[in-house]
Amino acid sequence: MSLALLLAACAHAPGADGGQTLTVLRVDPARFDDPQGREPALRKDCAAWRLNPRQVAALFAASREYPDGTHDAFYWLPCSISGRLRAQGREWDFEINAAATATWTDGAAVRRWGCTAKACEPLVLLMPDGNAQ
Repeated sequence: MSLALLLAACAHAPGADGGQTLTVLRVDPARFDDPQGREPALRKDCAAWRLNPRQVAALFAASREYPDGTHDAFYWLPCSISGRLRAQGREWDFEINAAATATWTDGAAVRRWGCTAKACEPLVLLMPDGNAQ
């Protein structure tokens, strides 16, 4: 799927919520959190990383839920975008890590997502590669 098609989608996306409507309510600016200073070069890229509601919806539409967590299938970066969405009749706080993973939280309920789809490449800073050593 091309970036143009992703951006043409509205802020409502099927997929991540079982084919029901996902509505992005709020998207906060990217936040860089690197207290040990291990990723100084990433600070600039993180500051420039932005997602609008349509892009957030597209990312979740292309993502897959990992009920047991993403374990070693994905990397992690000290850069994330948070916000709020509505799906399955509930409102969730979300956090998207710049390395193509995300969580939804509503009280004690937590759902974990990861994206390996080509559609996510323009939406994150680092895609998974199998973490081959």
